[in-house]
Amino acid sequence: MPSTIRKGSRGSDVILCQDSLTKKGYPCTADGIFGSGTESKVKRFQAANGLVADGIVGNGTWGKLLAENPDDVGIAAPSPLPPVIAHAQSLGYETWGDPWRLFLFGVRSAERKADAFDDMLGCAYVNDDGLWEAFYWPGTTDPGAYYLEHPMNSAGCAILVKGQYLDTWTIDLHGGKYEALCQRAGEVSVFRDDSMDDKLDLDPSTIATGYFGINLHAATRTEHQTSTVVGKWSAGCQVHASADGFAKMMELAHQQQDKTGRKTFSYTLMDKWW
Repeated sequence: MPSTIRKGSRGSDVILCQDSLTKKGYPCTADGIFGSGTESKVKRFQAANGLVADGIVGNGTWGKLLAENPDDVGIAAPSPLPPVIAHAQSLGYETWGDPWRLFLFGVRSAERKADAFDDMLGCAYVNDDGLWEAFYWPGTTDPGAYYLEHPMNSAGCAILVKGQYLDTWTIDLHGGKYEALCQRAGEVSVFRDDSMDDKLDLDPSTIATGYFGINLHAATRTEHQTSTVVGKWSAGCQVHASADGFAKMMELAHQQQDKTGRKTFSYTLMDKWW
C-alpha cells in the first residue's frame, strides 16, 4: 500500500493518487504536487465513496482509489485536460470538474500599455458526456486608457488582481441595460492606479478589497462584431471584444443555472504562461 499523503506531499505516490483520481472521473494533473486542487478532488472522491472527506489519502482512501471497477474498463477518462485547466491546477486553483459548473477565466498578457484587447477570456466545463470543453475569446482584463487617465475613484483606476474569486458573480443587469455577469456575491481585490497615464501600474501596496462593480460584460453586442479599442468600455471590468464570445458566455452561464441550480459564478485570472 502506498504511503499516507496529504496537502504538501510530493513524489511518486502523489502522481499515483492523481492518476487514480483521473481514472475514477476526478481529473487531476499528474504533477506529483499535492496542492489545493488535488486535495479538493480527494475530498470529493472520499465523500462519494462513503469515506471521511478529510483530504488525507490513507489506507482506506487508497483501497478505494486503487480498486478495479469492472464497469469502468475501457472507458476513457475525460482527458486530455484543456491546457488552461491543467495550468490552473498546477497553480493550485479549484477546477471542479462537476458537470456544467463553469470554470470562467481570464489570461492577462504581459503588455502594460492599455487600450488593446490583447488578453483572453474563456470558459471550460465538463459536459453531459463527462468530457471537458473549452472556449477562448478575445477580451481585456485591464481598464482602458480613458479611465486610467480619468479614474472614477480618487484612489485611482481599478485593475483586477490575478487570482481565483469564488462564487462572486451572478447574472444581473450591467449598468441597468443588459444581462451580464455582475459582481454581486463577493469581494474582489484590485490595484489602484493613480498615475493618470496609459500604463498599467500593478503596485501591491495599492491593493484594495471590496465590491467595486468588476463585471464580465461586452464591448459590443452587435452580432459577429468585434471591438478593437478598449476605450471607455472598461474601468476595471473584464470585457469581451467579441459580441459572439460574450453571447456564448452568457448562454453557458444560463445553462449552468438551469442544469445545476447554481446561481453564482467563479472567475480565475492568470498571467499568460506561454
